[in-house]
Amino acid sequence: MIRILLFMLIPSIVISQDVAVGQWKDYLAYNQPSDICVAKERVYCVAQGGLFYYNNDDNSINRISKINGLSDNSIKQIKYNKENERLIIAYDNCNIDILLDDQITNISDIKRKEINGIKQINNIYFKENLAYISCSFGLVVLDLIRNEVKDTYKIGYSGNYKEINQTAIINDLIYVATSEGIYYAEKENLFLSDFNQWTQDTSFNNSNFINNNFSSINNLNNTPVAIINLERDSILIKNNAWDVFSEKAFNNPNVDEKEFGLFICDSNVILILDNDFIITQIESENVISCDALSNNIIWAADKKNGMLKYVDGIIDQQIDVNSPVSNSIYSLEFDKNQLFICHGGHMNFSVNSLNNDGVSFSSNDDWSNIDFFDLNRARDIVAVATNSEKEFYASWYNGISVMQGNNHLIKYGYDNTAGVLDTTFYSNNRIQISDLKFDNYGNLWGLNSQVQNPLFVKTKNDTWYSFTLNQNIDGLYFDDLVIDQMNYKWGVIYEKGLFVYNDNNTLDNISDDQYKILNTSVGNGNLPSIKIRTIEMDLDGEIWVGSDVGVCVFYSPELVFSGYNFDAQQILIQEGDYGQYLLSSEKINCIKTDGANRKWVGTESAGLYLLSSDGTEEIHHFTKENSPILSNKIIDLAINDENGEVFIGTDKGVISYRSDATKGETVQNSTFVFPNPVRENYRGNIAINKLIENAYVKITDINGNLVFQTTANGGQANWDGNNFNNERVGTGIYLVFSTDENGYEEMVSKILFIK
Repeated sequence: MIRILLFMLIPSIVISQDVAVGQWKDYLAYNQPSDICVAKERVYCVAQGGLFYYNNDDNSINRISKINGLSDNSIKQIKYNKENERLIIAYDNCNIDILLDDQITNISDIKRKEINGIKQINNIYFKENLAYISCSFGLVVLDLIRNEVKDTYKIGYSGNYKEINQTAIINDLIYVATSEGIYYAEKENLFLSDFNQWTQDTSFNNSNFINNNFSSINNLNNTPVAIINLERDSILIKNNAWDVFSEKAFNNPNVDEKEFGLFICDSNVILILDNDFIITQIESENVISCDALSNNIIWAADKKNGMLKYVDGIIDQQIDVNSPVSNSIYSLEFDKNQLFICHGGHMNFSVNSLNNDGVSFSSNDDWSNIDFFDLNRARDIVAVATNSEKEFYASWYNGISVMQGNNHLIKYGYDNTAGVLDTTFYSNNRIQISDLKFDNYGNLWGLNSQVQNPLFVKTKNDTWYSFTLNQNIDGLYFDDLVIDQMNYKWGVIYEKGLFVYNDNNTLDNISDDQYKILNTSVGNGNLPSIKIRTIEMDLDGEIWVGSDVGVCVFYSPELVFSGYNFDAQQILIQEGDYGQYLLSSEKINCIKTDGANRKWVGTESAGLYLLSSDGTEEIHHFTKENSPILSNKIIDLAINDENGEVFIGTDKGVISYRSDATKGETVQNSTFVFPNPVRENYRGNIAINKLIENAYVKITDINGNLVFQTTANGGQANWDGNNFNNERVGTGIYLVFSTDENGYEEMVSKILFIK
């Protein structure tokens, strides 16, 4: 067996590894395939809703997504029509794309169709230039040349909806498999939209088959072949009447017809029923879809082992795509030049999700995964904190696991922390850690739910302390943790507001400690709601709070224990002739601050906002309707301050946006320009980063003529390549000058421009 590990390469239709300002990049999981089809030199594959193809000519893996032309996210199935070389892409929401020569045409008729009840696509069948789409409500016929819906047939009694599982055309008859038997009609009948033109097939040797659930119908050498869902699924073949050809206990088999026969793909076997009605069996534990252009070379989608190529029934290649292990997201963190995706979680805090996927992390698109076993059997990983040497993973079940790269070092629990990491009051084996943060002294702080002392710290000398809030532990859960400029610890109490704790930098002396529970009362927080969902400290030290009714800000958090003038304030914005509080109609899931002190705000259902530093101006509002963003439900965010890339964790996976702001430098050293050189076909923004914070930037030609000037967003200036007359500058070398707040100017970079 040859095993090939192929990493994501840069194809012609896919964005580059380092994307330009204003561009998007996906970080989807591609290693659990669910559907596959073969098309000439390409093998297309769907994995966790994403689409990629393997190129047989150069062994490259190429991603296709909304970023580079798809109309939607979450692909359900694909089907290739070899006669007209079109790939049909069907989405969970019934949207359809047609891919031809790397050009994508969208057909949204089914998606837009108003249906009472479930609306879904079950199967795609080709006949000449038509695609027959079996749906939960009937049969839709697509004209693949005109790229339009030709007909829609409802075959239920009196024109009611009847779910169609699969369609086949055999001897000028259209057959459909339903949960209530097999139906057929004349293919050339012009009135098939009339349910009376459809006849139920009752020619069964066993009358009990008539109204049973048929999962498939196919054409095998001009003979109808169907699978009926009995206690042991049966393959029925029609001669004059339907006969049982084979009985096998299938588990939701995937059936597809080819010139040489039928593929019957099940979780543990591939059956090939050829045109002579001879069955060939290939053992396979996890295959759920397969396809081939010949009967001796088969490509299979294996949900555990990736893409498999079988030659004469033997695995010849295994292709794994280097990617995150899962699209399930609880939290994101960017640190040590790595993106960490925590895949764990819980349901409403009280019930564990029992997720064993652990954490995916990458550097420069080289992905690794540490799972349940790597973490010494720690599940439901919800947060990570890093220092120069180690990674500390918070488990909502098993305490804290410590890793160094892929090597497990220790797991902290009750016994080896002197009970500081306490078990929940209802279980002696569950330790629910929700968040971890390092302070400026190298101490690791964290939150523990359902215990008497929820706030804890591990010093850099490995001494453990815990602190009480004198709270009732029954039903009390904690979430986000922030350490502010005063070294105060702020934490979210699930549906009960916030707490803030001051240990006065005397960890071993609790007598001088202070704490407050903040709620909706004036003088005691003035929160807009006790249902707080996230907190964030910005570059000015202000504490931003996201709730189920928008955003509020503690502008003077240092005064929280003074007794006056510290309450949170909502931001009043002008909306037409009226004023309203910022995002007051939205549930806020996450807030992150970029290098220009702007606020990225992720919502439960309204997508992602970019706000000005004070929150009064909306700079961007990204939704799945106006951008490549995967979903309007934003779970968490992380930002690479070095290049401005914003990582967006959604309920459909992770995508990123290259913003125009980076963290400013305190001393001007070497800058970085991307792209450089600027080639003739590039029309995006040119990013100049690693500048002094908010630097004044001038760009001149080689003769010293000023062509552009701007102010940096944090540590990044952005130039569109045009001069003051909005004309593209000519070929040549351009000089970048940066001026600091004292007026000192120096040349910091050169840009080669090719027009």
